[in-house]
Amino acid sequence: MRTIILAISALAAWAAAISEGAAAAPVYRYCAHYEDRGDVTCAYDTFQKCLDTARGPAGGTCSENPAYRPLPASIVRHKAKRDRR
Repeated sequence: MRTIILAISALAAWAAAISEGAAAAPVYRYCAHYEDRGDVTCAYDTFQKCLDTARGPAGGTCSENPAYRPLPASIVRHKAKRDRR
């Protein structure tokens, strides 16, 4: 009986470790496009950061990442005021 409980516990621990997995890579809002190299780098949170990187000798341009999906705004719930009498 002890062996069965130990086996089930080990299996549960293994399943929990597997289910966590690796965190997904972040999807950034802006992409730098380098026409002469045919390269696209989507690693920028702000348009200005993208421009700062793409400008200069690299000769790139920036645009919004079509895969970017903003997180929904969190809903703030207020507690209802109780009528004090």
